[in-house]
Amino acid sequence: MAMDFGDFYVDEEFQNLDFGDDLPVPIQPEFDLELNTDQTTANCEAVIVNVEEATNDEHGEGGRNSVVLEDATNAPPKKRAKTHKKAQPKRTQLFKLDDATAKATEYVTTVLKEIPTDPLFCKPFKNVLLALALVTSLITLVGDEMFAEFCAFIVIRMWQAITAGDSRPLSYAQTLVTHFHDLCTDEQLLDRWESLLNGLGISCGQLQSDVILQHIMDKLLEKLLSDRNAVDLPTIEENIRISAINKHEEQVLNYVGGYIPFAMLKHYRKLVNNVTATKYVNILSSWCTDGPYERQYSFLEYTREWIQAQNRGKLFQPKPQLFLFFKAMENETRKHLNTALINQYRDMDLRELLIEKLSTKHIVQHYWAILIGGKGLSSDESKHLFYVTVNYFVNIRIRAFVIVYTDLKKVHDKSLSRKGAKSLRQQLN
Repeated sequence: MAMDFGDFYVDEEFQNLDFGDDLPVPIQPEFDLELNTDQTTANCEAVIVNVEEATNDEHGEGGRNSVVLEDATNAPPKKRAKTHKKAQPKRTQLFKLDDATAKATEYVTTVLKEIPTDPLFCKPFKNVLLALALVTSLITLVGDEMFAEFCAFIVIRMWQAITAGDSRPLSYAQTLVTHFHDLCTDEQLLDRWESLLNGLGISCGQLQSDVILQHIMDKLLEKLLSDRNAVDLPTIEENIRISAINKHEEQVLNYVGGYIPFAMLKHYRKLVNNVTATKYVNILSSWCTDGPYERQYSFLEYTREWIQAQNRGKLFQPKPQLFLFFKAMENETRKHLNTALINQYRDMDLRELLIEKLSTKHIVQHYWAILIGGKGLSSDESKHLFYVTVNYFVNIRIRAFVIVYTDLKKVHDKSLSRKGAKSLRQQLN
């Protein structure tokens, strides 16, 4: 039995999910491929190719309704009418390679001038002082033609790395990191850097040379991405109408708020000899109410009605503080999981966006501090547990949104084919 309460959709399938031993990964629906059996059927049957009238057959064969059969293998296969899918318009890029190369020398010069104030180069160590001497020599030769050519070269190569993942928005970050690290170890880049230093008459050690080059590449990537995103990144409308959580949705949210720590407990209890896992087990267990229900009055008592109706004695029943934590996340999530914003998210990783928004939301952090306060967790342990908890919630919430969005598309387009319906999820990219 599936239950649908407005924007929040929960079905029985997620109760049996296996999240594995690592951090939870996004839950995505599996779509089966359909086989086209028209041509196979046509090649296996005989088709009627001619109907003759034979009124005077001298051999006494044939007749008025004689039918001549031919093997379909000699007949051309039936052609299915092609339906042309309307192409989705691509978002126009306003910040282009020409804009980046026009600022190539400015980018590198700015990076070099910022190095002396960078925390990495503030200590008076020998290698640091030698690296700063190299930077000073480069800054004095900024106007040289060789320097300008090198700046244009690395900007063009960096642009190729930045745009390599544009066609794969869901894996853009991974693609960018892969191409960036390949570029940093590229032999052509290293040769051009060495030729620049030799051509400008700058002598330095190999260590200082490598450190400064890699620092330039890191900061150049940040500046290019910043300028590109400032122009091309979709703007999110903050005044989109957000529906308030109704009473039924709060009951479902309470159920989900109990399922997530239950799934995490199941995972961490398997790590018997892990000290951190033991801490997590103690904290997650404290989020559950004692006994069938703690009988002290709570203004959130109405959110427990559905859990009490479903409970057979083993449901994880969250405390009010835990429910308020998940409600704070749900209120923030609704600002972004909205059908009015679908087109604006085409080139963005929605999962990473939600995790970032929830991590920086003050009210979410407030309730998280209440949940883990005085439990003896270090800063890193708290951040990890927070990330895992939020990750579970975001995975379930995005999956529910995809299902609801697909159902809405089916309602609005009655003529939608089954194959077309299965591909609707691609529109969320």
